[in-house]
Amino acid sequence: METSLSKKFTKSLSFKQARAAVITGFVLGIGFGALQIAADLRSEIDQTDKTFKQSLRAFEQTAFQAAYGLDKELAQTVVNGLFQKPAVVEAKIIDSYNDTMYFKSRPQLKNSFSWLAEGIFGEAKSFSTRLTDKQTGFHAGDLTISVDTNVIAQAFFQRSGLILSFGILRNVFLAIILTVLFHNMLTRPLRKLSGLIHDGAQELPVSASHKNDELGAIALEYNQLSRDRSEAIERLLQEEVRFRRLFENSEVSLSNADYSNVFKTLNQLREDGVTDLREYLDNNEDATWDIFTTINILSANLATLRLFNASSEAELLEHSNKTFNPSTMEMFKDQLCAIWAKHSTFRAETTFKTLDGVEIVGVISLPLPETEDGFRSIPVSILDITEFKKAETELTFRGEIIEGMSEGVQASRISDGIIIYTNAMYDTMFGYEEGELIGEFVGTTSAEKDKTPEQTTAHIHGEIEANGSWVGEIRSIKKDGTVFWCEVSATKFEHPLHGSLSIAVQSDVTEKKITEEKLRQSQRLEAVGQLTGGVAHDFNNLLAVIMGNQELLRDEITDPENLKFIDASIGATRRGADLTKSMLAFARRSQLAPESTDLNALILDTKNWIHRALPEYIDFVTVLESNLWAVEIDRSAAESAVLNLIVNARDAMPDGGELSITTANVTFDETSKPYQADELKTGRYVTVAVSDSGHGISQEIIAKIFEPFFTTKPIGSGSGLGLSMIQGFMRQSRGTVRVTTELGVGTTFTLYFDAGTGTPVRPKKEMEHAAIATTSGARVLVVEDQQDVLDIIKLILKRAGYIVSSANSGDAAKALFDDDPEFDLLITDLVMPGETQGAELARYVSQICPGLPVVIMSGYVGNDAPQDNQTQQLGPQSFQLTKPIRRNELLSVIEAALQHSA
Repeated sequence: METSLSKKFTKSLSFKQARAAVITGFVLGIGFGALQIAADLRSEIDQTDKTFKQSLRAFEQTAFQAAYGLDKELAQTVVNGLFQKPAVVEAKIIDSYNDTMYFKSRPQLKNSFSWLAEGIFGEAKSFSTRLTDKQTGFHAGDLTISVDTNVIAQAFFQRSGLILSFGILRNVFLAIILTVLFHNMLTRPLRKLSGLIHDGAQELPVSASHKNDELGAIALEYNQLSRDRSEAIERLLQEEVRFRRLFENSEVSLSNADYSNVFKTLNQLREDGVTDLREYLDNNEDATWDIFTTINILSANLATLRLFNASSEAELLEHSNKTFNPSTMEMFKDQLCAIWAKHSTFRAETTFKTLDGVEIVGVISLPLPETEDGFRSIPVSILDITEFKKAETELTFRGEIIEGMSEGVQASRISDGIIIYTNAMYDTMFGYEEGELIGEFVGTTSAEKDKTPEQTTAHIHGEIEANGSWVGEIRSIKKDGTVFWCEVSATKFEHPLHGSLSIAVQSDVTEKKITEEKLRQSQRLEAVGQLTGGVAHDFNNLLAVIMGNQELLRDEITDPENLKFIDASIGATRRGADLTKSMLAFARRSQLAPESTDLNALILDTKNWIHRALPEYIDFVTVLESNLWAVEIDRSAAESAVLNLIVNARDAMPDGGELSITTANVTFDETSKPYQADELKTGRYVTVAVSDSGHGISQEIIAKIFEPFFTTKPIGSGSGLGLSMIQGFMRQSRGTVRVTTELGVGTTFTLYFDAGTGTPVRPKKEMEHAAIATTSGARVLVVEDQQDVLDIIKLILKRAGYIVSSANSGDAAKALFDDDPEFDLLITDLVMPGETQGAELARYVSQICPGLPVVIMSGYVGNDAPQDNQTQQLGPQSFQLTKPIRRNELLSVIEAALQHSA
């Protein structure tokens, strides 16, 4: 096989070297020859001038003699002698009279080089000398000659031609010699090396003659290059295998695409005058797809096949158009614009479709070369982020849920307690701007009384670390200093950047705690009320026996001194009944008897007798508003409430002071109601304020003062029911009680009474022992399970002239009615042993004797009566009495019932 160095000789390096050397020598020879010829020319011209001048001097003496003697023959001889020079073409001698003694001429030589000779030497040269006697200076005439330059140049040209000819011959021989030398010393060894290289020799031999010259160096360098190449090829093969393994086994979609036609198309568009590719593609809907179809997919890895759900590379290449959708084409349009703008890379997120139509989301990346060759093979990667986008969407959805929660959410590092996240509700809850708490210590919002913020945080985070979560309530503080209660549910979460976190969900439960506290208080009141109601029933039965016997005993005593003791006992019994009533008032269980009341008159009546019970060192002052509105209240309960407040005010001033009672008319709307806005409706109220200048009440105690049985007085000095009964009474009266206090200054309790519409009416004094007109002979059936009570009632009724029958149970009473229903009145206890209770007995009797009046007695008060709702359904012929029953009250009700039935 012909190698690159076995081509024709004229293409060989030795020929080129020889040719270059010969040309260089020729040029240098010509140059140096020209310089030599120029030097010879100058010398020739000088020599010519010198020669002809010498010739004139040689004939000067003879020519002087001819001119001096006017000897023409001698003049002719001189001229002919000068014509012996071939170059002389004219010669003449002129005498002193300027007459030509002899003149001779011949034609000039003409040939092909005459123009050159004339150019170098001129057309002709003239030489002249004066014929003068050197001793006397006599001028006899002139001798003149003309020389033909062609004759002079002919000899010069012959010498120059020889010089040039010999130079050319020398260069020719030099070229031949150099060519042979270069061929043997350069071309032949190079051809040998070329042949070996062409034959794939891994190592070139180095002869001893060339060991230290350039050929040897070339061979040595080739040998080293060959070894390096072999090693590089080996590494390249290994890298290719590794790359192919990575390419095939990569989890990322990798493919190799030929974009050269895309590059050509874009360049053609530039040549066609397109300046804005985006506008061009938008205006030509099919252009993007047409350009896309010019891409040739060279190869694709397994991840690409899995990504597009293709069974083989051939299937993917055949149906690659199915993987694109409108969104993908928009991405490809961006890709074309990136190539157009000569970006170095392209990266974009877009959607694709698998061959079976499932939409996926991927990030496509590819480098963008600068040349067409680079576009022939472009690596394209597609990172499948479908699941990531789903997770991102889910995370965004959850984030929106957290941001939209009605609870506050914050995340803080357990390691240092620094807040790293708060939602909008958390910021709002604590009164901060969005993000203002980020980077702050989580204890900033803590306001626990018995712990510092650091201790509170350490405790909660410790519980979270130990148990994984913590749930509880903490006192918190807003940015403006407002303290409130938060319910916190915190769990532990491991964050890849922040480490262990506490994720806390917090709710403002201040209102909830207030409600719970009210519920607990209500439950306590309910429990105490139930207990008190049960006790009151039995206690009222005892009081009924005592009062009945005392009133009957009073009828038998005429001694005024003894009557005083009996009246005192009766009064004590009545106060016992009032005490039972007051015990139930705080739980709203007492049965009130509201009447139109003038509170100014009530206070003045109270002042008239209470001031005697106050120490002299306490000043009692009243400030009463004129035209005070009337209120519908239970007068005795109101007196008890005011009396309780006066006693408490007295006890708060052991060292003396001022006690004042103030009344006023007030009107409330939604903006002017006092703090118990949930207990007061808008409208008119009458206030009674009892103030003292005592020691005041601390905030810790003021929260408990309305609790039943709570007291700060020494044992035996107070029951702890006073304020709770006042609160119960005020609530039953559609009002409330408010307390204001300042340590060292004093305390004011203000009672708010719902204002009535009537004018104040002074209550009439009851004639406790006045005689009551009775209907003698009326038959009355009394039913009572307590024998002592039954005996007292029977005795009172018999003394009043009634015919009395009795039974100790409802069942026994039914039997009596069955035998003899001719009764004028039924008096029955409400709660009795047996199956038949008071209300049921009353209904039974009303069926047998319609219109028969019924009086229901009960030791329970108000709603505590087990059958209270039943008694309310007995009709207008039923009347109710609460034990203990005074004689006059009993007789009055009986007469009213009998008259009603009549």
